[in-house]
Amino acid sequence: MDKPVSNIKLGIACIIASAFCFSLMSLFIRLSGDVPVMQKCFFRNAVAFIMAAVVMIRARQPFVVEPGNWKYMLIRAGAGTLGIALNFYAVDHLAISDASILNKLSPFFAIIFSTLVLKEVAKAGEWIAVAVAFLGAVFVTKPGRGMMASL
Repeated sequence: MDKPVSNIKLGIACIIASAFCFSLMSLFIRLSGDVPVMQKCFFRNAVAFIMAAVVMIRARQPFVVEPGNWKYMLIRAGAGTLGIALNFYAVDHLAISDASILNKLSPFFAIIFSTLVLKEVAKAGEWIAVAVAFLGAVFVTKPGRGMMASL
């Protein structure tokens, strides 16, 4: 019985550490000043690449992409790069709190796009969660409060 409780505590600790590290990343993006967004993206991805390579080398796990999956891998890489670039742009040009709350909406966009693109059927509770999340984001960011002046 002790194992599930310790896993829950470890999970909570990892989530808190992740949120803290992402907030630090946003802070350092803002503090980096007039460095171009794509240069910030490059260095962020370079650090992530090094960390992933170290983990894969230590686990003796080769990087293999099946021949039929290259198209999907390139689409995923392009979408990820675009997402990071837009997030960094938002952090540079909006209040950090607004950029962070908009970034936290990504799981809810996944529900919307899985319905539109993959034709998956979302449950009523999921749609309620999407509506509540977007309503909460509206209350937190207060659109129209000088947002256009900051762009």
